[in-house]
Amino acid sequence: MPTCSPPPAAGGGGGERGRPPARPAEPVSARPAAPAGPPGAGGLDGLDAEQAAAVAVTEGPLLIVAGPGTGKTRTLTHRVARLVTEHGVAPEHCLALTFTRRAAEEMGERLAALLPGRVARPTIATFHSLGLSILREQHERVGLSAEFGIADEARQAELLAAEGADGYRAALRRADLVDFDDLIALPLELLETDEELTAAYRDRHRWISVDEYQDVDERQYRLLRRLAPPDGNLTAIGDPDQAIYGFRGADVGFFLRFREDFPTARTVSLTRNYRSSARVLAAAAQVIAPATLVPGRELLPLGDHGDAPVTLHAAASEAAEATFVARTVEELLGGASFHARDSGWAETAGSEGLGFSDFAVLYRTDRQAGAVAEALARVGLPFRKRSHDRLADRPGVARAVAALDGGDLPLAGQLAEVARRAKDDAEVLAAVELLLPLAERCGGDQARFRDELALGVEADSWDPRADRISLLTLHAAKGLEFPVVFVVGCENGLLPLRMPGAEPDPEGDAEERRLLFVGVTRAQRHLYLSYAAERLRHGRVRPAGRSPFLDGLTDVARVATTVPRRRTGGTQLKLM
Repeated sequence: MPTCSPPPAAGGGGGERGRPPARPAEPVSARPAAPAGPPGAGGLDGLDAEQAAAVAVTEGPLLIVAGPGTGKTRTLTHRVARLVTEHGVAPEHCLALTFTRRAAEEMGERLAALLPGRVARPTIATFHSLGLSILREQHERVGLSAEFGIADEARQAELLAAEGADGYRAALRRADLVDFDDLIALPLELLETDEELTAAYRDRHRWISVDEYQDVDERQYRLLRRLAPPDGNLTAIGDPDQAIYGFRGADVGFFLRFREDFPTARTVSLTRNYRSSARVLAAAAQVIAPATLVPGRELLPLGDHGDAPVTLHAAASEAAEATFVARTVEELLGGASFHARDSGWAETAGSEGLGFSDFAVLYRTDRQAGAVAEALARVGLPFRKRSHDRLADRPGVARAVAALDGGDLPLAGQLAEVARRAKDDAEVLAAVELLLPLAERCGGDQARFRDELALGVEADSWDPRADRISLLTLHAAKGLEFPVVFVVGCENGLLPLRMPGAEPDPEGDAEERRLLFVGVTRAQRHLYLSYAAERLRHGRVRPAGRSPFLDGLTDVARVATTVPRRRTGGTQLKLM
């Protein structure tokens, strides 16, 4: 079994922190795709020619550059399924890695539908759940028991306060605990210091697929280099123009240098977008063009998503922007409340077959949700709010978990009892709502529940079956899609985000531009981009200017804040 060469430094071969040197942006286009036959034209059921080309590669390193809405998960799961069903690869030798539990569950569901019922399932994990499984197997080597726990934020703070930073790790081990960072750091340390152990895991995971490869950080990258030799069967799929986690240590440079790390790698590009209208994709192309990391970037619209214009809305204030969102939702629904019908807001548009769950409002910071939530609640529109924060760290979660009685009742039932006892405690009730999907999956398995709670993010609890408008941070919206998307707060200082008076940061602004690109490409049929003339920030109302990221937009409908039309005559509701 060949051994892996020592991992290069994070910045090697690509400028600071592994990023490529600055270069002029390549042209980006969104044009109708040339006729290429229906999905399956490449000879593989349900796949288009580009997807089929990626699935057909069965050995060696493979890089798949997959634009938004191009069927990335479909391609990855079909590739794994065909390795098992047609090429004799044992499922236990297949490992698929991603970054969120929600993405791992989706991948698992799709694979289950593709594989015969009696066939064993490949391992599908997040990086941190893989690290946890390695530590469970190798616990004695790092001085832990088989039942070690994962310290939440409160426990970490307690240990830091008791012994300081120098004694923190030792205190964790004495308490039979690890923290979130340990879940990658400790397995990496084991593999980098034990070639025999590395060989054993390489033998187990002979075919590795990594989703969202643009989001790996240095430790995750080094872990992959230990698991996959330079000529190994490693498939990396992702889009560098959707690299949005640099603030957490992710380094898009590792995606860009893949062919240096794996010299025999083949590359396939997925450019056919099945998600969004041509107008949405044209706007996305114009947003990302100044900072694209994909040479010759193309976004080719396929499918019928209508011809609604992209709307650019200038609001007088944050409250006016939120009112515009609520009004537009009601218009597209055909009038969802008595107030909408009575005010005349909902007289100009039909429902288009839309429901509440077809709408999403995206924003850069969690604080921006407040005004939107207030405007929606005022007219009786149901909504649910999610961020990309750690689930265990959300307000009320620790108290809700502490209140579980540990009895024989399934966890969902225990949480229902917690909610009943909690009564005008809003934080605990909100936490119970967040935890219920996880509790239902875990049944009565307390250990699994606590492990997955420690690993999960709030967005993992997003349920597509809930008929509510989604309020999401732009980070939490990654991987989702909606017929109607509002991106609010498109202002200089919010998007790109920077403190008042701070100087522009070219590297940070490039990531912020990619974040807007992610938000724009969540939309299928209708896209609204809005900004306010003033907004409450850092304790006071401040003037706001339009984001420079909107400057390249050409084919947009421009509207300004308007006052809702008042009724004339009597006060009787028109509905009556």
